[in-house]
Amino acid sequence: MPQYLIPAENIRDGRFFAGPEESNHIARAARARAGDEIEIFDGKGNRYRAVIGSVDGARVEGTVKEALPSPEYAARLTLCFAVVARPALESILEHCTEAGVNAFQPVMASRVQFDLFSDWERRLPRLEQIVTSAAKQCGRGRLPEVRKPEKLDDLLAAGGNCVFASADGQNPDEAARALDGGGEIKLFVGPEGGFTRGELEFARSKGAVFMNLGLYTLRAETACLAAASALLTRLR
Repeated sequence: MPQYLIPAENIRDGRFFAGPEESNHIARAARARAGDEIEIFDGKGNRYRAVIGSVDGARVEGTVKEALPSPEYAARLTLCFAVVARPALESILEHCTEAGVNAFQPVMASRVQFDLFSDWERRLPRLEQIVTSAAKQCGRGRLPEVRKPEKLDDLLAAGGNCVFASADGQNPDEAARALDGGGEIKLFVGPEGGFTRGELEFARSKGAVFMNLGLYTLRAETACLAAASALLTRLR
């Protein structure tokens, strides 16, 4: 069943109303009518079954019938991925939202070939739109956060549980056990060519866990999805 994003402030007293953009999607793209049942979510972890009461121009409103399950993984995973070209970047956001990533943190490292700093404000709405569409599709109640790019050293210096996808790391079961239950985790996936030796040594000095993703070399977008899924499903 379709799921639509309704801000929390638009859900109150057992009723909801959609803004112009979502109303247009409900009424025109989905061709929904009064009396149709839909699923709505507020992006903050709440999902509901609702019934459309009226479709009037750019406004759709109706009645909230009941809360729906909104399962979340126990581990809150921030995916710290080296900045990649646009097609791979969009793939990472889409598929890792579906996998359960809690926040996306683009990383600037020595071998990164692309720049997100210079036009971040222009790019951000498009990136958030991709995340929102993926959350609608997969039935998530909470929207992942898309954060401004940061330097690798700064993210490591901030501390916390850090995991690096690495060919010489432990298998996912061992890596998950080394995290002692999860909580807040930063998962790092490197650029083409990987992180430099100096960057990896700095990560080890900060207590990072290294995790192997299998026998073969993966593209960045594939590695992000494989690593996120491997950790989240073992720490739930």
